[in-house]
Parts: sequence; structure tokens; C-alpha cells
Amino acid sequence: MNQITINNSTYELGWWIEILTTQPLCLYYFGAFTTRQEAEVQQAGFIEDLLQENAQIVWTNIQFLQPNQITLIGNDLRSHINGFRKASKTRRVDATQLV
Repeated sequence: MNQITINNSTYELGWWIEILTTQPLCLYYFGAFTTRQEAEVQQAGFIEDLLQENAQIVWTNIQFLQPNQITLIGNDLRSHINGFRKASKTRRVDATQLV
């Protein structure tokens, strides 16, 4: 897989599980997985772990991407959401076409 190094951490290009929680307000990335199906199989385990920590899950998604950070909170989360809104207005990529 392709890799990028950011802040001495390596996050791979691949299938990632995104989970947004409100308690705490946080966006988590779990991955990278080689296939979407692998991510789908693992997703329930990550959700269960967060629920055991009393997280309030409001949204989950699986995407083909390469995150800059794997846990976003506070201003980082706000910047990410604002950037996503701008990007989604200009272009959309159908990740199912990548496999």
C-alpha cells in the first residue's frame, strides 16, 4: 500500500472506518484495510469498543482514503468538517470504483 509519513506516524492509503461520536465529540479513523469487505467485518468490533467506553455514536462510514490524523477533536475536528463541506461541493469520488 502507499504510505505517507506525518508527524512521525504513517497512515496508509486504504479502506478506513470513520466513526463520529458526540460524547466525546470526536472523529475516529480505524484502518487501513485492504478491502471494503474487511473494514465492514471489523467495524462492529470498533463500535462495540466505543460503546463500552460510553461513547455516543452518531455516524459511521467506510471510505477509501489516507487520513492525516486518526483522532480528531476540538479545532482539528471543526477544520476537518469545514474542509469536507467545501470539498464535497466541488468533487465526489466513488470509492467503490477503486477496487
